[in-house]
Order: sequence, then structure tokens, then C-alpha cells
Amino acid sequence: MRITNSTILRGYNRDLNRILSLKNATEHRITTNRRFSRASESPLAAAKALTVRKSLYYNEQYTENLKTANEFYTEAETSLLQVSEKMAQISETIVAACNTTKDIVDYNIYAQQLETSARELCAIFNTDSAGRVIFGGESNDSMPFAILDDSTGYPATVTYHGIPVNAMNDYKEFPYSANVNLDIGLGMVTNQSSHETDEASVLRISFNGAKVSGCGAEYGVADIDLSSIQKNRTYSLDVYAGNVKKTINFVCNGDTNTEKMDQINAELDKEFAKTKAYGLPVPHMDEQGVIYLADYDNGNFTPVEGGICSVVNNEYAKRTSKAVIDNDSGYTNKFKVNVESLAEGQTYTLDVTVGDTKKTISFVAGTESDAEERDKLTIESIQSALDAAFGAGEVSVSKSGITKGIISAEGKNVDVIVHDPAGDTVGNTVSISSTSQDKINLKALKDGEKYTLRATVNGKSADIEFTAGADVDVTAANIKAALQASDAFTGMTFDVSKDGDKAGTISLADGTSVSIAKTSDNNSVSVSSFPTYSIDTNSISEGTTYKLKVMYGTSVRDIEFAGGADNNATIANINKALEDAFGTGAPTVAADGKVTAGDTAVILSNSIDSGKSVVERERIYSNNYIQLTLDAARALRNGDIAYANGCLDRIAVAKEGLLAEIADMGCNEEFIDFNLTRITTRSENLSERQNDLEVTDAKKEITLWKTYEAMYNACLQMSSSVVPNSIFNYIK
Repeated sequence: MRITNSTILRGYNRDLNRILSLKNATEHRITTNRRFSRASESPLAAAKALTVRKSLYYNEQYTENLKTANEFYTEAETSLLQVSEKMAQISETIVAACNTTKDIVDYNIYAQQLETSARELCAIFNTDSAGRVIFGGESNDSMPFAILDDSTGYPATVTYHGIPVNAMNDYKEFPYSANVNLDIGLGMVTNQSSHETDEASVLRISFNGAKVSGCGAEYGVADIDLSSIQKNRTYSLDVYAGNVKKTINFVCNGDTNTEKMDQINAELDKEFAKTKAYGLPVPHMDEQGVIYLADYDNGNFTPVEGGICSVVNNEYAKRTSKAVIDNDSGYTNKFKVNVESLAEGQTYTLDVTVGDTKKTISFVAGTESDAEERDKLTIESIQSALDAAFGAGEVSVSKSGITKGIISAEGKNVDVIVHDPAGDTVGNTVSISSTSQDKINLKALKDGEKYTLRATVNGKSADIEFTAGADVDVTAANIKAALQASDAFTGMTFDVSKDGDKAGTISLADGTSVSIAKTSDNNSVSVSSFPTYSIDTNSISEGTTYKLKVMYGTSVRDIEFAGGADNNATIANINKALEDAFGTGAPTVAADGKVTAGDTAVILSNSIDSGKSVVERERIYSNNYIQLTLDAARALRNGDIAYANGCLDRIAVAKEGLLAEIADMGCNEEFIDFNLTRITTRSENLSERQNDLEVTDAKKEITLWKTYEAMYNACLQMSSSVVPNSIFNYIK
């Protein structure tokens, strides 16, 4: 077979171009230092290289995340170390204030130092790092912590994202409490149903400020000034009760505080209906405007020990009025009479200041055998004394609930202390006895309503039914008519007192007292005891000086008298002392020793020294050490060293928790360092693998290039024998 020149030439050109292509490809790999430029050149190696590149990219991202987290944790740890130092200074300030004899001016200086320290603590907790607020949770609000002033202009309440830190014991219930997490290559796992990230597979880079600084209190109530709620105005209140938040909205339609209270309670019942259905505690307002956490049972609300209730005006609600709210979950200005601890029948005297008005009142503790009924009578006695001193309805004492015994006045500051006049108030004691008459609260009876009472005269008892009238006179006349119409009291003439403190007292025409009691009927009258005091003049020694405290109407006076040669002389001396103290119309002592003053109550006691525990300021302690600092400052301003000491103890406990947080951050920083080392090592291994897959073997490729170059040159030299001579060469 004859091979033509064109066939030989095509073969030669093909081989020459192939060798040239191989030579150029080798040269390209040498200059680029890459084994291949397209995946098609080496599909298997390219697929492996792509996986390695992806891992290297993620590693780079994980490294950046860890560096950000490391910076974040370092800033957080530095901040908490500053907090620890500041708390040490705060403790030293409180110790100095409590252990040194100072006057109120010096206490105010210490209080200012504590308030400044509290603001500095808030500033530390508002620190940001890497564009995030460290202790703001998932929020990036530049000021998660803030301090609100009270009505006097002093810093009083610490808030976290607008909520008082004492409002809830569970830090997870505060706004923005969810964690912010970073993927650092641990194998992040997400729950497909809940879409929540497994916390063990990521690194947290957020801190809940309520958790770190503490939240909640021993217990707490929200006090709403009902006088600040006006008719036909719209209100929106956020209520936090037992870690449940609800917003109540209402247009006030009541005129009296009772009507406002009923409307708010109706809104609370509606919003917390599910909570109540689950048997959980719900918020409830008492007659003083205090909302507390209570267990509900068949219409009865029982205060929950340790329960916290907090209320704030909803700042997002438009065109709503603001109610005046005081969240009493820390140091409060409320004073409570410990009615449970009072001795039965003992007379107590208190100095009560309402606004700028100061009055001294005396009252008698109840004498009922049933503790609950005894406390009720005691509170009625206190309320009666307050009404006499300040006017009916001006000052009230809470009758039930967690606030039982707290004296308050709507819109005014109230201060209560045990009356402690200068000098010896005891002296020689006088033997005093008291008997009680029963009286009906005529003013509380509703016009047209039917009531029943049980009257007892000389051993005879009968249930009497009567109808209340439009005023006290008509009601008294109806009671008198009902008594005299009873078959049990045929021929007896009754009198029902209508004036003074004895209004509602039933007696016979000859002065014999009539015992009154409630019946089992649901619409029975309310009965209380009216004490009558007697002095045992036979126990008084001639020439000996005695002192008595006498409350007559709204006046309280200390009188001093000497024992006479006989009872008549002693009584004359007492009456002279009473007249000097009270003037015309003063109480008088009868021959039998009874002290009377018409229809006005007269209360006697030898001494007001009944123990300072009779009245105490409400002592509630916060779990937040910034709030504790402010509470200690407020206590020092009031000279309340005992409360400041209590804050000091709790700050010491809080500091232990702070040190635990710092230690936990140190552990996380070590964890970050460990993962940085792990990822760095992994990146080095991946880089080596990438080199194996993608980087050119320089020695091998240079050898190949030299080989291809030699082959190419040899081909060129052989061309003279392969390529035919041209026509020109032939002619030549």
C-alpha cells in the first residue's frame, strides 16, 4: 500500500501539536502551581478538593466567630470584675454608715455615695462589645438597665428593659431573655419541630442582665394610687404576677375608690382567667389599691407567701392616661401595725403623720378568743381612731390580705411610729379595768336593707329583724322599735345611742347594757366592742404620784395626779388633772371609778411603752444587688440602720453568685481557646490535604516539561525528512 505524502504530513503535524500541547500544559502547571484549572481535567480530585475548600471556608468563619466570642467574653469578665470591686466599695460604705454614730446629714452623704455607685453599676452593665450590649440578652438596646426616681426625686427603682428587676423571680420571663448563639463547628443541631438550637452544639454570646445581677424579691406588691385614676380616662397597665404577664385595658367608669377597685379586679379576673383555672396564684387588688398575688378559692383570695406582683404603665399604648404606681418590692415607705402581736385589751398609742399633718391616736387591741375576729376588732379600733383624728375616709388601715395592718392615705405619704413622749411615762401604775359594750356600725347599714341581730338582756336572748333607714336617726328608731316589740323583752324600754363614739350602743332605760351578737344570717349586722374604763381608786396610795395617758375624742394627754386621803379625795385629784388637761367638758371619774365623757370614748393606759415592734416599716429585700444598693441608700436617708444592715447581708450573698458568674466566664474563655487550637490544627491538616489535591509537584512537572521540550525539538529537527521539499527547492 502506498502512503501518500499528505498522510505522512498529517500524522507528523498531529504528533507535533500533541507534544506542543503537553509541553504547554506542563508549563502552565509550573507557572500556576496548580494541578488542574478545570474540574473536567481531574473530576475525582476536583470533587475532593471542593469538599476540602468548603471545610476550610467554614473553619475560617468559625475562627472569626471564636475571636468575636473571645473578645465578648473578655469584655464581660472585665465588666464583672469591675462590678465585684464596686460591690466591695458599696459594702464598705454601708458598714461605715451602720457602725458609726452619725446624724441624718451624714447618713444622707452615705446615701448619695450609694446612689452614685448604683448608677455606676448600671453603666457597667450597659457596656457594649463587638457591636452588642453585653448584658442585654438578645436585645441590642444601648441602655437595658435604667434607674427610675421616686416622687421625691431620689433614685428608687432599677429596671431591666423597662421592667422593675423585682417584678419576677424567673430571669427567663424578662423581655429579650433568649440566648444569642454562635456556630463554632461543634456540629450545630436544630430541632426540626421546634426550630430551636441545641445549646450544647453552639457557643452563647449573650448574657441576661436580670440573671447576672439578680431578680425578684422575697415578696412584693404593686400599690396603685386610685385617686390618680380619673373617670372616663383610658388606662393600659402591664401586670406581672407569678411570672405571668398580662395587659389590662379599661376606661374608668367609677367615681369612688371602691368602684375603681371593683373595675380593676374585674379586668384582672378576665385576663388571668386561665391562670385561675389552672389553680395558679392570680393578682388581686384590696381596698387600698394594693395588688398582691393570691390563691383563689370559692371567692376568697389568700395572699401567697413570697409572691411578687408588679405593675407598670404600658408605654406602647396610645392615647392612654398614666396611673401613679409604686412597686413595693424593696425598701418601702409603708408602715404596718402588727395587729397579730398586740396584747388583748392593751391600749396602744401611735404618732401618725399624713402629709404635713401629725396626730397622736390611741386604740385598744381586740379581746375576742378567735384570732381572726380579734384582729378584725383591733383594726376597727385603729380605723375609728384614725377617722376621729383625720376625718372619715381620709386615712385607712388595711383589713385583710398581705397588707393587713398597713396605714395609708391616697396620694399622701404616711409615717407611723410608736408614741414616745419625753420623760418617765410609767411612774407608779394605776390599776385599770375595762368592760366592753357592744355597738352596731349604723353608718354601714344600707337604706331599705333588712338586717338581723341577736340581743341578750339579763340572760334572755332573741333574734331581732329591722330595716335600715335613710339616716342614723331612722335606723336607730327602727332598731329600738324592733327590740321593744319582741316578746322576749316585753315591758323593757331600750335606748339606741346615735351620737359620738357610742353611736349604735343599745342599753335599757336604767343604763343596763345590752349584749349584741351576729346571727347566722348572711345579712347580719356588724358588731364591735366599745370599752368603758374604770380606775381602782382603792389601789392608789395617799401622797404617791401617778401618771396616766388619756385619749378623749381626738386628743391624747398625759395627766399626773397624787393619791388622796380617801377615795373621794383621789377622785377629786384625778378629775382636776383631767380638767386641766382637756378643759371644759373633760372626762370625769364617778364614785365607782368609771371614767365617762357623755357619748365620747375615753381610753386609759398607764404606759405607752408597749414595745417598738408594735409598728414597723415593711421590710422587703430584693434579690438584685443594684436594687439592694438603692434600698440601702433610702434606708439610710430614713435612719433605718437595721434595714441597711439587712441589705449588706444580702449583698454578700449576691457577691458569691457574682464570683460564680466570673468563674463560669473563665471556663468559657478556656473553652474558646481550646476550640481555636482545635480549628487551627484542623485548618492546617486541611491545607495539607488541599496541597495534595491541587498543588503541582514542581520536580515532576519540570522533568516532564524538559522531556516534552526535548521531544518537541527533536520533532522539529526531523521535519526535513518528513516534510516534502517545496517546488522551489526542486527547481533549484
